[in-house]
Amino acid sequence: MKRTISALLSALMLVVLLPAAALAEFDPSSISTPYVCLLDGATGSILYSHNAHERAYPASTTKIMTCILAIEASDDLYETINVGSQFDTSGSVTSPYPISRSEKLRIIDLLYCILLVSGNDAASALATHIAGSQEAFADRMNQKAQQIGMTETHFTNANGLHDEDHYSTAYDMALLGRYAMQNEAFRKIVNSESYEVPKTNKNPARLLENSNRLLHTKTPHENIEYAYATGIKTGDTKFAGRCLITSAKKDGVELVLSLLGDMEGKVASEYRFYNAAKFFDWGFANYASVQANDLTLETQLEAPVSNAAFAEGSSGGLAIQAGIEPDAVIAGLSEKIEAIKADATAITHTETYTGGALVAPIAAGDTVGSITYSYEGEPILTADLIAAASVDEIGNVVAANPSASPLLVDINDTPKGNPFLIWFIILAVALILYVLYKVFTAKRARTRRRRSTAYRYKTKR
Repeated sequence: MKRTISALLSALMLVVLLPAAALAEFDPSSISTPYVCLLDGATGSILYSHNAHERAYPASTTKIMTCILAIEASDDLYETINVGSQFDTSGSVTSPYPISRSEKLRIIDLLYCILLVSGNDAASALATHIAGSQEAFADRMNQKAQQIGMTETHFTNANGLHDEDHYSTAYDMALLGRYAMQNEAFRKIVNSESYEVPKTNKNPARLLENSNRLLHTKTPHENIEYAYATGIKTGDTKFAGRCLITSAKKDGVELVLSLLGDMEGKVASEYRFYNAAKFFDWGFANYASVQANDLTLETQLEAPVSNAAFAEGSSGGLAIQAGIEPDAVIAGLSEKIEAIKADATAITHTETYTGGALVAPIAAGDTVGSITYSYEGEPILTADLIAAASVDEIGNVVAANPSASPLLVDINDTPKGNPFLIWFIILAVALILYVLYKVFTAKRARTRRRRSTAYRYKTKR
């Protein structure tokens, strides 16, 4: 009996340990995907990357930007619009029925057509509605990319059709996915297995099925759904290969993964989905975090301020505070987090001030820039820099012992004191100079007249 119980316990232990062993055996560098980036969704910390900053083509994952821009630009997602006739129908179209010219659709319906079945026609129609033209919408896309921090990205269209000048990186696209998933409307759409677009003036009702196989399996495909998947978007073109920006959430931790460049013919179409599941399992198993306030981060700083009137006895600098949120965390792989906890003094920081430098006047509580904390050269936390005190501008402060001379000027040659008094003195000096000039010229004229009279008198004699 004891042997039987012992055998059962051993078997149970083996079953429990097998998944952990399998995870330990997974080597992220073993996959052939050319461009990879795995981020912590909460902090943006990089958990793994491979060629993450090398240029790649994003294909239809571009539509993540198209849709988040449209959502942010729309006051009412359930507004019905006429798509008109100025949209592009190249490439993949909405299935089962393409968007028709002058079809009346709600904005929310177009968003589902774009994100679930990757309708290029829907993306073009929505972009034209929002900005008036494809070119104008692409400009907005690039502006938004810069705001998000996608510094290695350039868009030329709303649908992701190939263009040599339409590119991004695995890191930038993961950054975009993380940003978009913070929007509840976007999150709901990309987390949907299917959606029915109501009948319109041009087409019957459309049943859309999500192309992200981590979320939904279409008949008769093999089921490779991932239990913790939450989004986001697939992409495929001849030049970009098979692409996937996806996310998953487990035990309160959400990860965002970017896989770009799996070329057709070299790997199966399911390859990206299998790899995504492996990455997520590996990421969740190795993820760790630490409260930022539990570390000895330097938060009290001082910075020079130009054009400032500091009180006597001050150090000549402005006290600034790093505004780290009370619940801010630093996240990463467990090995790295343990190293940070063991030696927080290895964390460095860099300050960036608004406009490049601090210039008075500044009010207490003003956000004057940002501070980035790094570990081994990699950013791990960013916070606002807040002015701890006010500082006035030179010339706007009444001195305790004003100078007897109203003509004193500061380093910028700006006159101090009462400006009306200064102008009065300037005018007075000018008037005196003018009077002296008139007196001098009159005296010279009298002298000339005397010499002329004397000369005539001598001549007559």
